[in-house]
Amino acid sequence: MESLQLQGTILTLSNGESYTTALKRNSDLSILPAAYIVQPATFADIPPVLAYAAAQTPPIEIAVKGGGAHSSTWASSDGGIVIDLSKLNEIVLAPDRRSITVQGGHFGETLDVVGSPLWFVGVGGFTLGGGYGPLSGKYGLAIDNLLTATVVLADGRLVKTSKDEEPDLFWAIRGGGGQFGIVVEFVFKTHPFSGPFCSGLLVYPGSEFDGVLETINEWKKTQTPTERLTMHFSRQAPYYKPSVVIFSSMLHDTDGSRAATAFSPFRYPEHSITESTLPPRPKPLVDQAAVVPDFLTLSHGADKALALAPRRLVIRGTMFADFFPELLRMVWEKWLAFTESSMDVRASAVLWDLTVPDRIADIKGDETALKTREPHYWMAVQGRSTTDESVEACRTFAAEVVQLVREKNTELSGSDLGWFLNMCQGDERPEDVFGENLPRLRKIKAKYDPKKMFSKGVAIEPLLDDLA
Repeated sequence: MESLQLQGTILTLSNGESYTTALKRNSDLSILPAAYIVQPATFADIPPVLAYAAAQTPPIEIAVKGGGAHSSTWASSDGGIVIDLSKLNEIVLAPDRRSITVQGGHFGETLDVVGSPLWFVGVGGFTLGGGYGPLSGKYGLAIDNLLTATVVLADGRLVKTSKDEEPDLFWAIRGGGGQFGIVVEFVFKTHPFSGPFCSGLLVYPGSEFDGVLETINEWKKTQTPTERLTMHFSRQAPYYKPSVVIFSSMLHDTDGSRAATAFSPFRYPEHSITESTLPPRPKPLVDQAAVVPDFLTLSHGADKALALAPRRLVIRGTMFADFFPELLRMVWEKWLAFTESSMDVRASAVLWDLTVPDRIADIKGDETALKTREPHYWMAVQGRSTTDESVEACRTFAAEVVQLVREKNTELSGSDLGWFLNMCQGDERPEDVFGENLPRLRKIKAKYDPKKMFSKGVAIEPLLDDLA
């Protein structure tokens, strides 16, 4: 490996702290001891590494790290090679300001369209799985704003892909994950600046669960694309009582007045009208709001809480059609029982995203590899443990909750939405992730990666007979 004369960096265990630092991930459960960590400085550094890995007997496993935020081991390898894109992090705004070029190792915090709610989520994995973000209600998913991409293929070729160039590859990377090559550069459509933002925090005692849910279902009838909230089931320090936490955000709000009006149903009324003349409203224990200037500041809003959270983290998630009270009540009770079972796991949480879903349906289900295009929401389970002994319990809890959500949502909505790729762990059936798009994905896999060099994640088997 050392003889490849790369412009970038090659790290091994002998590099000590530099190697250890490069291994770190958002979850400690995602860390595996790679034989080599390659941090390419240019796109040209990558093909020789792929050729070296393929030439070994047996071939050495390749993993690709963008942000390293996923709680699985998709961006890590036990004894293999990790291609760490952290040095490929440039962004360039086009002279006409209508598009922006983003390298694959960049984090999404400075970008309106592709940005995750959290700054440490890499733009690459986020986009390849679909790209559900705070601005999706207004502009759609990240893949729906993708104009072109540059990909390093398994055979070392560097290709540009778009609707006109390598169209099959372009179709596949929009929702098919990292199974087809290493996307080293994205070009996205740009949109007018969405700030300033008003960010809010409301914390309710668990006794207000029914009231909060009733308010959500009434409020979302008039929700606009500029308004978004996420609801968390969590236990707040220092007393760790069960709480329902609402994080709200409002686009284009210079002084907080728009947010105050839009989210007023979530606040207990404090005026002279008698309570009997008003619809019941939940009463928060905490009610805070602040105007922040840009998306970067907004994406750092959870930093303090995350710094204190246990780093043994398992995440799974899925999609759901609506905020069905029966479904959410079942999950609430299951979460209550689990987090009361042991102090080791009480930091575990459940998150429900409420972004206007209409723009998801602007694109048909066969236009990209992302199969689920009917309007929907997504949720995630965060199983967190303070001890190694409770990790397996967190894994089981997360798996059981998402299975419950999927099955109950299917029963109540009449539609099985399958699994959400970016919240998978890799043991899911590809049919449940990609649906009717899987046969085409298998053909494209056979065309671009027939020997399965890129097999981390929800693996797609190449349909090799189709090449004959």
